[in-house]
Amino acid sequence: MRPGLGERNESFQYFILTIPAVVLFAVFMIYPVIGGIFYSLTDWNGIDMRFHFIGLSNYKTFFHDFYVLIPLRNSFVFAFLLTICQNIVSLLIAIALHRRLKTKNLLRTLLFLPVLLSPLMVGYLWSYLFTDPIAELGKALHLQTMANNYLGSAAASLYAAVFVNVWRMLGWTMVVYIAALQGIPGELYEAAEMDGAVGWRKFIYITSPLIIPAFTVNLVMTMERGFKEFDLLFSLTGGGPGNASEIMSLTIYREAFQNYRAGYGATLGVILFLIIVAITLIQLNILRRMEDNAI
Repeated sequence: MRPGLGERNESFQYFILTIPAVVLFAVFMIYPVIGGIFYSLTDWNGIDMRFHFIGLSNYKTFFHDFYVLIPLRNSFVFAFLLTICQNIVSLLIAIALHRRLKTKNLLRTLLFLPVLLSPLMVGYLWSYLFTDPIAELGKALHLQTMANNYLGSAAASLYAAVFVNVWRMLGWTMVVYIAALQGIPGELYEAAEMDGAVGWRKFIYITSPLIIPAFTVNLVMTMERGFKEFDLLFSLTGGGPGNASEIMSLTIYREAFQNYRAGYGATLGVILFLIIVAITLIQLNILRRMEDNAI
């Protein structure tokens, strides 16, 4: 049966309402991606209006650029450590604050507050804390490891950046886990207790299967954010000392705006984009299988 005039008018109205969202998505999402791919095939320096089309030359340079290997390795270490640490800590806190505590709403609010802070401000704040108060406290306690500025250590600066990122964003993942925990019927726990299940058994057989969708959201979002992080590392370590804590986003900035090789910077951006897409697809494939098996 062909749709009537009223149904066609309604469909047309829905189509008109979607146009602003489609235009905004095209301008701020699709156009930058296409522009990045285009400039990655040029020798543009980021300033002049003129540039030359050089084909895949920038991509060939990438595979012979040994300087990029360290930021690339750091990006993987940073993103994977951030994903693991942030999700473990926020899940434990979410479970703790899901219990009947009088102060749980206050504690949830306090833990979520860092999410609202600017990453730049958080980076400068922790840069000061690592440089002075924490180092002085380490000296007073005669703890040599703590007395040294972690951000000045090539071996520890990247891990210090992971710690600060976890501190800033654990409230966000905690909220997702708390929402998932609140959706589990209490009758399931009561039935499990009657069957003798306690502690870890309840978590393994009831809690974890029912919060797998929350795992999917948090693991994918945290991993993606880890690979794209820029502001906080820029203000916290600047990639230093040397390039010990430099990740790919900082290398893209350096190539495009300090070395005036915007074309090569765009190439690194496209490669980072492809890495994120590949890892996200792998994560979604694995986590969706886990969701299907948990049903």
